[in-house]
Amino acid sequence: MSFAIYGSTVDNTTTDSSGDFSKSLNSLGIYTLTYSKSGYLGATQSGTLATDNQTLVVGTLSQLAEGCLAGTVSGTITDAVSGNTVSGVSISVRSGVNVTSGSTTGTTATTDSSGNYSFSSVSAGWYTVQTSKSGYTDGYFNIKSCSGVTGQDASITTTLSSGTMRIVLSWPTGSTASDLDSHLTIPDNASSRYHIFYSKKKFYYATNSSTCSGCDSSDNVTLDRDDQNGAPGTETITITKIRSGIYRYSVHDFTNRGTSSSTKLATSGASVKVYYNDTTTTFSVPNLAGNLMVCLYLR
Repeated sequence: MSFAIYGSTVDNTTTDSSGDFSKSLNSLGIYTLTYSKSGYLGATQSGTLATDNQTLVVGTLSQLAEGCLAGTVSGTITDAVSGNTVSGVSISVRSGVNVTSGSTTGTTATTDSSGNYSFSSVSAGWYTVQTSKSGYTDGYFNIKSCSGVTGQDASITTTLSSGTMRIVLSWPTGSTASDLDSHLTIPDNASSRYHIFYSKKKFYYATNSSTCSGCDSSDNVTLDRDDQNGAPGTETITITKIRSGIYRYSVHDFTNRGTSSSTKLATSGASVKVYYNDTTTTFSVPNLAGNLMVCLYLR
């Protein structure tokens, strides 16, 4: 595989027996990673080194076999909080994985009244889909075409007020993960901690509890969406106001909770998107055994 920045190849490497690679790069910026292996279609992936001494974990990429053919790809767009389908979403496509800028392929679509989209005769390979709709933050998700792939769903989030944070966990169709859970521990109003997860889905600062009667109900932390139906899946947490203290977010592979050596989470294709003050940050699962991934720690 090769590494290029601003169109110029700067280095090359080869994956090890586990499919992993590591490379020290000298320049900050957006890199294009190009993967090639006999018997597989070539693939590209974008990754951004934003700060000095940063360790960038790019998402696990599955190369498609040369036998893949063009076909129809389709899916459904839903609201990240309500889970309702979203109609009228404009969709455009770029070649490669996690490619959020530059030229598109020219393929476009708009979701129908049921939130569905479909592209026909898509050449085999990986693509990045961009979504756009008034009242929502522009979103990005990856799709693949290999003789036709359906059920490539995604969620989009409404535009957030300043100071509000939303955390969206997703795992795709065909994922090795079945039931992934979002966990968030937060500072409460008693110099202690509160744990948001599937059993405790809401916390109100005004009452320092999970219930609120006659108080400021807008000042809260909620697990808006708890998905237990297998892949594809989405879980969403909203923090209406970030406060001083420690926030710790993690993803737990509930299905394999008793097996610390499991690699189902590592190969799940899951990703976490954090929306905060007009910035979207994406976290990918490292290729390591285990059933727990800590991907956000704020203080």
